[in-house]
Amino acid sequence: MSHRSAPSRRLGRWVPAIAAPVVVLGVVVAMPLSAGAAPSLPAKTPQQVLDLIATSTSVKALSGTVSQTSDLGLPALPTTGADSDSSTAAALNLLTGSHTFRVFAAGRSDRRVQVLDSSGERDVVQHGTSIWSYDSAKDEADHVTIDPSKLPAHRDAPGDGAAGTVTPDQAATQLLAKLAPSSTVTTDTNASVAGRDAYVLKIVPKTAATTVGSVEIAVDAETGLPLRVQVVPRGTTSPAVSIGYTAISYATPPASTFLFTAPNGATVHTSTVPKHDLKRVERGSYKPLAIAAKPTVTGTGWASVVTVPKGRVPASVTSSPLYSQATTAVAGGRAISTSLVNVLITTDGRVLAGAVPLSTLQADAAE
Repeated sequence: MSHRSAPSRRLGRWVPAIAAPVVVLGVVVAMPLSAGAAPSLPAKTPQQVLDLIATSTSVKALSGTVSQTSDLGLPALPTTGADSDSSTAAALNLLTGSHTFRVFAAGRSDRRVQVLDSSGERDVVQHGTSIWSYDSAKDEADHVTIDPSKLPAHRDAPGDGAAGTVTPDQAATQLLAKLAPSSTVTTDTNASVAGRDAYVLKIVPKTAATTVGSVEIAVDAETGLPLRVQVVPRGTTSPAVSIGYTAISYATPPASTFLFTAPNGATVHTSTVPKHDLKRVERGSYKPLAIAAKPTVTGTGWASVVTVPKGRVPASVTSSPLYSQATTAVAGGRAISTSLVNVLITTDGRVLAGAVPLSTLQADAAE
């Protein structure tokens, strides 16, 4: 087992910059999972269901299995062979096909996410001030230690974007916080998700300037935890990408769940990290570099466009054979076009992304 102080390079491979804008904009959304007959529940108004979601912060522990299915129209990309780049393919692979991951949480500082892929398993495990990440395909592990005094008082929901994943509750929280004001919110038919009775909120954008037609969020009728998020592209009736619990328990996981030891022979990279970089460690994108220019946001609500300044996409990404396969040459650069989100990489190195038509991104880039 070798020890080198280079975790940033390995953690960063899990979420290449070219895929990050897609994930940030909520491509990870959902379709019905484990659905059964609509349960009979006391009637609630949309505001009452929103208030119920607010109570989900009382959920301190859980374990669950999450299924993610994507049908965005992206091309199939090789994950092995001469035309593949494993780091870029791993991230883009999360945006295609079906994937399963498990989440565990106990209190504020014990969390674990296991991504179960056909090519192997990836883990992110936090136990107090220790965060491990492990990629079985590479047999490499990163161990980051955080000064206890630098741990934030507030902890987000389990998963927290680790290894490129987003849990249904995180997706729902982000959507409601940013998009509910620009939407019409109603209640829909109740649902059964992962064996739990759930209310369903339906969110319809007020603007026609977005590629999103509607969003449905299934909310646990007892705990208020969002269990499923379902997004339908404009002009269609079927969800394009899905994420939802197929099994969930609110019992506290065993303490051993959050203890990790690197397998014998694995390469281990160690480091410490300051408080302001903790989020990036948990998301698998820690890079202890000088602070770069921040992305800008234009437009509002569903029609928002995120622009990442030039120089933020590594040359290793744009030079990868997968880059040319995943993108299409368009006026002004290259694009990743899906039924929900479009991404434009301009010839001068900027990245524009949004749940808007590609023509909107091109117009913004030209200004």
